[in-house]
Amino acid sequence: MNNAAELDPSTLALFTQQPPPAGRVRGAFTMTPERRREPERRQTSPLPQRVAPRRVERALAGDIDWVMIDSLRERVSAELSERDPQLAEREVVGRDIIDAVLEEESRAATARGQLTWTMEHQTRLAQALFDAVFRLGRLQPFLDDDAVENVIISGHDNVLIENSDGELIPAPPVAGSDEQLIEYLTFMAAHQPKPREFSEAATKLHLALPGRARLFASAWVTSRPTVIIRRNRLVDAGLSELVELGSLSSVAASFLSAAVQARMSLVVSGDQGTGKTTMLRALAHELPPHVQIGTIETEYELYLKDTGNHQVVHEWQANPGSGEIGLNGRRAGEYTVREALEDSLRANLSYTIVGEVRGSEIVTMFKCMQSGSGSMSTTHARSAEGAIRKLVTCATQEGANITREYALNVIAEDIDLIVQLQVEPAPQPDGTWRKRRWVSEIVAVEPGEDAKGYATTTIFAAQPGSHRATANILPPRLRFLENHGFDIAGFNAERGSLT
Repeated sequence: MNNAAELDPSTLALFTQQPPPAGRVRGAFTMTPERRREPERRQTSPLPQRVAPRRVERALAGDIDWVMIDSLRERVSAELSERDPQLAEREVVGRDIIDAVLEEESRAATARGQLTWTMEHQTRLAQALFDAVFRLGRLQPFLDDDAVENVIISGHDNVLIENSDGELIPAPPVAGSDEQLIEYLTFMAAHQPKPREFSEAATKLHLALPGRARLFASAWVTSRPTVIIRRNRLVDAGLSELVELGSLSSVAASFLSAAVQARMSLVVSGDQGTGKTTMLRALAHELPPHVQIGTIETEYELYLKDTGNHQVVHEWQANPGSGEIGLNGRRAGEYTVREALEDSLRANLSYTIVGEVRGSEIVTMFKCMQSGSGSMSTTHARSAEGAIRKLVTCATQEGANITREYALNVIAEDIDLIVQLQVEPAPQPDGTWRKRRWVSEIVAVEPGEDAKGYATTTIFAAQPGSHRATANILPPRLRFLENHGFDIAGFNAERGSLT
């Protein structure tokens, strides 16, 4: 007991805790800042980091899904037809439809687990789809390249590009198959402002394209679909520009300019690719601005209205029509060059241009020349004499009422001059080839002896091995052209230097 009595309870562990520090204490929480206890951290495993989905850009080269573009083209065209906007608003409305269709397709592609489109890729798809609906589809990049002069297609995967200097370059396929190429040509023909037919019943197609280009296509009668696209590059070029390019001399240019201003009738002749349309356009630019001009073409190629050089230009374009042949023997919407001529005679024209004479256009050309105003036209031939024979053949094939004698009489009486062009590939030091184009002769035509029916005088001619026509003989009846700016002194000097 004594030991228990002597034990001090304050020495037990229960009572040996340190007294709290000075300060106000409320429960186990002290107001003293330095004594604030940090909450105990629990040890937890780290959460996996969330990675945002990465937008993957598809490669541009060969990466546009043209099968999808063809499918979406039909959707866009159908909706465009349903909305039926005004012609001036079609492309604006079309772009809105294209944006909506591609946005929907992009979401669907992502939902299917496919690669996500970048905005840049979607923009490229939008342009490809726009070109497929409103332009030339996979051919459009060729038309956007200023260096391209011709596109030559013989089958969807046999494509050549001809540059302005004559160089030929292989190009990628323009469709997935020949059938797809024909399908697109049919679509494009049907969606022109004036629809045209391209089918087994109408196997050839002629179209004027945006960007001053012309398309010819043929299928079903060829081993593979054939497409030729010609671009008109030198729309603003006059005779002076052709002199700078080396196509003719300044003396010859002054002669042709005077002939046009004197309202003479000219035929520009040459083989394919010689620059006949360019020369015809350059001659037309020599007409004074106030002269009222009419152009009659199977497809627009001259584009004189676009240059702003002339105050009044009336343009007519033939239309083969579409659909089945009616009881009157014609397709719906058919409009011929002869009908265009009849309309042009009511337009008070001072000069009439028939774009190209390949066949039936010869009758139109004859009537234009006989109307009293000046006229121009082009035809395919390898010489000036050959051009006369070609025109006679075209005329006599138009029916028994046009005899060879009649055709020769009209040509001799109403054609004043034939301008003959030539083209020749020229090798370059780097191993490539370039085209050289020039005026090889300028020939005057007039009535002649009965046996031949006409007489010709070669006013300018290129000497053998030369690539420029120089002064030769000037018929006395053409000396009046000096009053219209012909450099007759320069002609005599040039002629004298060659004798």
